[in-house]
Amino acid sequence: MQAGQSPKIVNLHGSLTVDRAAALMGEISEALKGGENVLLSISLVEDLDLACLQVFYAAKAEARAAGKELHFLGSVPMRISKRLVACGFLHGVSEHAEDFESALVGF
Repeated sequence: MQAGQSPKIVNLHGSLTVDRAAALMGEISEALKGGENVLLSISLVEDLDLACLQVFYAAKAEARAAGKELHFLGSVPMRISKRLVACGFLHGVSEHAEDFESALVGF
C-alpha cells in the first residue's frame, strides 16, 4: 500500500449467491481499479454459495496479477465457516477474517 493511501473497503452483506456473483465481481474489480489495497468486509454476509466463493478466488488472482492486495475484514458468520469446512474449502472453523483467509484452501 502506498504511503497515505487508505484501503478501499467493500462492505458485503446479505446472501452472496449465484444471482449476485456478476455484480459482486464488478464491485470488487472497481475497488481494485481504485486502490492498491482492498478489504472485503464480510461480517454482515448471511450466506455464501460456490459461485460467490469463486468470485473471491478470481478477485484474489486479479489483485495479485495487478500487484495489489485483497483481504477479508471483520468476523465470519459461524454457519458460513462451518459449511466451508464441511465442503472442504476451509481448514478449520474460523471466526476472524484474517484466520478465515489463511484457512481458505488455495487462497
